[in-house]
Amino acid sequence: MGDLQMFESFSVKSSVSGSYTVNFVENIDNCLLEIASKGDAFFIVDNNVELLYELSKKEQINRDKIIPVISSEQNKTIEYIQEVLRDLISKGIRKDSVLIAIGGGITQDIVAFISTILYRGVEWKFIPTTLLAQGDSCIGSKSSINFDLYKNLLGTFNPPSAIYIYMEFLDSLSDSEIKSGIGEMLHYFLTEGIELAQSISDNYENLLRNRSGLSYYVNNSLRIKKEIIEVDEFDKSIRHIFNYGHTFGHAIEAITNYSIPHGQAITIGMDLANYISLHLDMLTIDKFNKMHNILQKNIPAFKIDASNIELYCSALSRDKKNKGNLLGCILTRGAGKVEKVFLEIDDILRELIIQYFIKYAH
Repeated sequence: MGDLQMFESFSVKSSVSGSYTVNFVENIDNCLLEIASKGDAFFIVDNNVELLYELSKKEQINRDKIIPVISSEQNKTIEYIQEVLRDLISKGIRKDSVLIAIGGGITQDIVAFISTILYRGVEWKFIPTTLLAQGDSCIGSKSSINFDLYKNLLGTFNPPSAIYIYMEFLDSLSDSEIKSGIGEMLHYFLTEGIELAQSISDNYENLLRNRSGLSYYVNNSLRIKKEIIEVDEFDKSIRHIFNYGHTFGHAIEAITNYSIPHGQAITIGMDLANYISLHLDMLTIDKFNKMHNILQKNIPAFKIDASNIELYCSALSRDKKNKGNLLGCILTRGAGKVEKVFLEIDDILRELIIQYFIKYAH
C-alpha cells in the first residue's frame, strides 16, 4: 500500500466547468488561509467538524462568514437550504463570492445546490472531511437533495472549482463512518475487478485502527471514478454501473430512517444484488461466495422479513432509476462485470429478498 506522499494533485475534465482540480494537502491551516486570502470566501461547515472551532479563532478569516450547518439526511431539503440562503444573503454574499464547503457528502450536496441557484451560479470549493466524501462524492459533479419521500430527486451537475483532501481528518472519525466510506469504495473496486476489493478486505481491521493506510484506497477509488465520469459526466450511459448496490441500499436507508450509514447500506445492497444475480443464473456460486466473503465484513446487523418486506418494496418502487413499474438496478456476472437490469417488483423478487436475509443477515 502507498501513503499520501505518493499521490499528486490531478484534474477532472468537466463539460460544466472545463475542469477542476483535486489536491492532496499536508497542512490544512495553510490551505484555509490561502483560500481566505484570495477573495470573498464564505465557509459553510458541518457543525460536527472539529475544525469549525479552530476556524473561528483565525484572525485572517471573518467569523461572520463562517456558517455552521446541521448535515443530516433530514436537512437535505429545499426548506433547510432556504435557511442557509437567508443566512448567506443577510451576511452580504455576492455573485463574485466563493462558497467553501467543509464536511461530508451532505454538506457537499447543500453547498453545491446553493452554488447552482444563487445568482445563477456562485463558485464553490470543497474540503471533504469524511472517507465517503474523500473516496467518492467529491468528484463527479452531482448534487442531490431529497423531496418528500423521494431520495435525491432534485439535483444539478455542478462540480467545485477545487477539492482539497486532507487525510488526517479521518483520524477523528468513528469506526462507523470509516465503514461507510469503505462500503462506497468497495462498490467502485468491484465494478473494476476483485484485486482492490480483496485487498481492502484483507486489511480491514488494520484500516479501522490505522487510518493512514486508507489514502491508497482513496486514490484508487477516485482513479476508477474519474475514468468513467470523464466519459459520461451526466450519467447517460456507462456511469450507470456506479448504481451497483445503490438501488437496494437506498431503500434500506429509507425504511430505517437513515440509521444505517450510507456505505454500509450500499454494502448490503451489493450483496443482495449479487444474490439476485446468482438466482437469475448471471453469477456462479463460487463468484458469489468470493464477493460475499469480502463484503460481509462491512455488513451491519439488519434484516428484511415478512414484517417489513412491503415497506421495503414500496421504497424500491420510488427509486428514480425505475422505468414505469420496473425496478432499475445493477446486477453482476462477477467482479468487473456489472450491467443494468430491469426487474418486476413481484412475489418472486420478494421471496428472493427474504431468502437472502434468512441466509446471510447477521
